[in-house]
Amino acid sequence: MSWSILFIGKPENVAKALEDEKDKMSGPSKEEYVDALPHLVGLVKQNFSTNHQSPIKISASGWGISSNDVSQRTLSVSIEAVPGTLV
Repeated sequence: MSWSILFIGKPENVAKALEDEKDKMSGPSKEEYVDALPHLVGLVKQNFSTNHQSPIKISASGWGISSNDVSQRTLSVSIEAVPGTLV
């Protein structure tokens, strides 16, 4: 199965949106997402500025397959600062 997300906002809001996203998923995609979730939230929380609340952008996608007790998963994540002011 597969999943993908894209959020832009203040780091604390992005972390909350990541947590809330799991409630919109089901089945194997949700299982894969929930396994990746603590790592995604941890990485988001490491991206901040003490001078001001710069927005960040996270895009991530995951893919997985299980067959005959063999599983394979891949994950791609990009987190970047977004210059400017979030209004």
